[in-house]
Amino acid sequence: MGSHQASEQMIGYLYQARYALYLLLNNDDEQSEISIEKFDDVSFGNDDTPEIMIQLKHHVKAYGDLNNASTDIWRTLKVWIDAIKKQPDLLSKTKFMIITTASAPGDTAAYYLKTESEKRNSILAYNILKKVAEESQNKSHQSYYKAFTSIPETQIQQLLDCIYILDKSSNIVDVESDIKKAIRYCSLPQYIDKICERLEGWWYKKTIEALCSETPIFISQSQVRSHIVSVGLEYAPDNLPIDVDEYENLKLEELSPNDQIFYEQLKLICLGSNRLRMAIRDYYRAFQQRANWVREELLYTNELDKYEKRLIDEWEHSFYAMQDDLLDYGNQVTEDIKVSNAKKLYREIEEKDIRVRDRCSDAFVMRGSYHILANQLRVGWHIDFYERLEQLLKN
Repeated sequence: MGSHQASEQMIGYLYQARYALYLLLNNDDEQSEISIEKFDDVSFGNDDTPEIMIQLKHHVKAYGDLNNASTDIWRTLKVWIDAIKKQPDLLSKTKFMIITTASAPGDTAAYYLKTESEKRNSILAYNILKKVAEESQNKSHQSYYKAFTSIPETQIQQLLDCIYILDKSSNIVDVESDIKKAIRYCSLPQYIDKICERLEGWWYKKTIEALCSETPIFISQSQVRSHIVSVGLEYAPDNLPIDVDEYENLKLEELSPNDQIFYEQLKLICLGSNRLRMAIRDYYRAFQQRANWVREELLYTNELDKYEKRLIDEWEHSFYAMQDDLLDYGNQVTEDIKVSNAKKLYREIEEKDIRVRDRCSDAFVMRGSYHILANQLRVGWHIDFYERLEQLLKN
């Protein structure tokens, strides 16, 4: 297979998944469910009864007419004829659709099967197709023509009665705009691109699950709408999106030397290995999440600076209280006492709930932000943290 043909095929698969999402969003039936590659490219229905079977046809360039010899038409007819041979009751229960970026020229079979054509005429379409099947010398289509003529005329006419063609449909680029239009009321306009990006990421994962599953998977419109609402709420004025994944088994070596000062702070207070591992995870997640917010311009002016000042203010109250407690020991204060009190301080700070915005409640943001500050020696846990680690900051 040539690279051009392979790329067109790949675009066709992506188009199929993206257009399926648009179809589900645009369906008037809130209870509608969609499956991919179960009954057809895309189908609406449930269990073993498809209500609508859809073939999607995408052309990369601005060519592609559904003329009477069109491979798109004949290959699709063969697929559906094979289906009704296995399950004849489809003819009484199912609507068949071809959605294509190509156009259906006037006076062709496809034209007479168009969804909104005033001249829709399935009998005329049948006569045109029958003539092609009987007279065409196209060798690559002979299996299609044989299938067409192998079933009773009443059945093929009944099938054509149920076929609806939607031509000149949005291509893979334009259908993204259609999706954005469908979700435009879920958030402020400046966030729609980001919400659409996350929606499609979630949708493609669902599509992969469906394709890999041995049992049919139906995705409902209510599932999609719930996800859109959930993501949209993250872009509210009192919230921020959490879009970094959980990190497991992160190791200190994965951080640059300049990002390890907070770790040295925790070693000063003899923190256990499991809590050290969790601290590395919180630091990394918070670092990545904050970077995402900055890159996507989701923060207000100086918002992170103001947040860090709040964190430092809370830390100062607790740190100076610990300092007073240690002064009570006078000359009897030992390193073990200092470490014990530092651990209590660290635990107290960990248990606080200081949010960058009111509804942004993921605790790793605060914990990781404290580690970021600790990495800059702006906060610390051991009473002598600055004096002991100052040289690391200079290096």
